[in-house]
Amino acid sequence: MQPVLIVGAGPVGQIAALMLSRQGISSVLIDRRSSTLMAPKAHAVNPRTLEICESLGVSADRIRALGASANDAGMVYFVATLTGIEFGALPYERQGLETLADTPYPLTNIPQPLFEAELTAAIAGDANVTFHRGIQCDDLQVSADRVNATLRNLASGAVSEQSFDYVIAADGARSRTRQRLGITMAGPEVLQNYLMIHFTADLSHLTEARKGLLYFLFEPGVNGVLIAYDRAHTWVLMHPLKGADKDVTSYDDAQYQALIEQAVGCPVSATVENVTPWSMSAQVAEQYRAGRVFLAGDAAHRFPPAGGLGLNTGIVDAQNLTWKLAAVLKGKAGAGLLDTYEQERQPVARTNSTQSLANSARLADLRLALMGSDRALAAQHYAAVAAAPADFPALARAVEAQRPHFDSFNLQLGYRYNSSAIHNPSPVPTAPDVSRYQP
Repeated sequence: MQPVLIVGAGPVGQIAALMLSRQGISSVLIDRRSSTLMAPKAHAVNPRTLEICESLGVSADRIRALGASANDAGMVYFVATLTGIEFGALPYERQGLETLADTPYPLTNIPQPLFEAELTAAIAGDANVTFHRGIQCDDLQVSADRVNATLRNLASGAVSEQSFDYVIAADGARSRTRQRLGITMAGPEVLQNYLMIHFTADLSHLTEARKGLLYFLFEPGVNGVLIAYDRAHTWVLMHPLKGADKDVTSYDDAQYQALIEQAVGCPVSATVENVTPWSMSAQVAEQYRAGRVFLAGDAAHRFPPAGGLGLNTGIVDAQNLTWKLAAVLKGKAGAGLLDTYEQERQPVARTNSTQSLANSARLADLRLALMGSDRALAAQHYAAVAAAPADFPALARAVEAQRPHFDSFNLQLGYRYNSSAIHNPSPVPTAPDVSRYQP
C-alpha cells in the first residue's frame, strides 16, 4: 500500500506532492490532462505562497523574476476602453519594499502555466514523487484503513487498482472526486457567466502611459476586464455573457476579434489562442474530508476572481494538510490531528469567499456612479460623466471604495487558526480588516 494519492496536478496538487516529499512521504500524483493548460488563468502569487515555495527549494526569487515587474503590473485602471477615457486608478496590491518588514517576498504576477512549470521542474528531480499525466481516477473505495483507487490510462484504456493510505483531491472547481464523494458546496453556484478570450498581441504602445495589470471596462456595450499578463504579448479579455449570449457555440474568430477591438477601443492585430466559457461562483465545501480523502484548492472552494485569492488559498490548504498527514503516517501524531485540517482551513476559505464576493459586488457601485440610477437616462448620464469625470464626486468615491479589492495584505498573511489542536487559541475575528496586517 502506498502512502498518498494526489488527484490533480495543478499548483495545489504539485505543492502537496513536494511538501509531502520534504517530510519524507512518497506520493503518486496524477492528472487527467496530457499536458499543462496554456491559458494563463491565475496570475497573483502572494507572499505566503512564495514563502512556501522557497521552503521547498522552489526559488521565490526566480518566480518573481519570471513574473511581471511592479512597474508593469502595479496598477488597476477603470476606463471606458483600454485606450479610452480614464475614470480612476488604484495600486494593485503591495509589490514593493514596503512589504519587507513582514515578508521577504512581495507579491508577484505570473501566468499560471509559468508558475506550474517551476513546480513541475522541482518534481522531476524528486524521487519521492511519482507523476503521471493522462491518468484519470475512475473510482475510490474508502474503508477504515485504506483507499482503493481505480485508475485509468486515458490513452490506452488500461485500468489498474491501487491502494493508498490517504487521498488528496486537488482536481479543480468541477472536482469529479468531490462529486463522487457526495460532498455538497454551500453558496451561489453561478453569479455571472463569462467568456475568457486568451489572445496574443503587442499592446505595449497603447498602454505605455497607463501601465497596469487590470483594466476594468465601462463603455456601454463593452464591459468586462482586460488582464495584461505581458503588455507586449499575453492578454485575456473576460467578457460577460448575458441572456442569449450564453450560447457561444456559434462564435467564430471574427466575433472574438470584434470583442477584442471593442475592448481595446481601436483596431489591433491579435491572435486568439484559447476561448473558454466559465461561471463565476462563491462556494465552499460543506466538508473538507470524507474518511481518508481530503479536498484541497478549488475542489474545496470556488471564489470570484476578484482579489486573486483562489490559487493562494489552495496552496496554504496543501501546506496545512500535508504536514499533518506526514505526522500521522510517521506515527508522530494521532489520526485526530487530521480533523483540524477542516477546522482550520474552512473558515479561511469562507472569509476569502465573502471578501471576493464583496469585491465583485462593489464594482456595481462604480457602474452606478457612471450610469446613474435611471436606466432610461443611463447613456445620457454616462456621456456627462465621460465628458468631465472630475465634476462627479460620486465617481471618485466609488473608485476609492474599490481599494480593499486590491489591497488584501491581511488576508494573504494574517489568517489565524482556532482548532482542537491549539491550546488557548487567540480569538479569530469574524470580519477581519482586509488590508491592515498585524502579526
